Amino acid sequence: MKALFKVIARLIVPFFNVSLYQLSDGIDSLVLKLKFIGLKQQANRIMTLSEVIEYQQGVIILLDSVKCLFMLLSLVFFFLANQATFRQYFKKRNA
Repeated sequence: MKALFKVIARLIVPFFNVSLYQLSDGIDSLVLKLKFIGLKQQANRIMTLSEVIEYQQGVIILLDSVKCLFMLLSLVFFFLANQATFRQYFKKRNA
């Protein structure tokens, strides 16, 4: 039973994966160290790349949210479209 739950969780969880990765702490300390040893150009480039990564992560989060919204809407429409079938099944089962 536990193995079945793991398989189901592994299949369902990615559909609702709205993830956010925080890289700023490690990048900030790296940039400070690079500026301290005189590598300002490399530090500025890393900061620019970090900002691009943060923007892309925002877009990914937005797309994941839209995907989850469409999934939930499709589930609602599925249950609405098959409401009579579900009602008939549970009526037979409870009788």
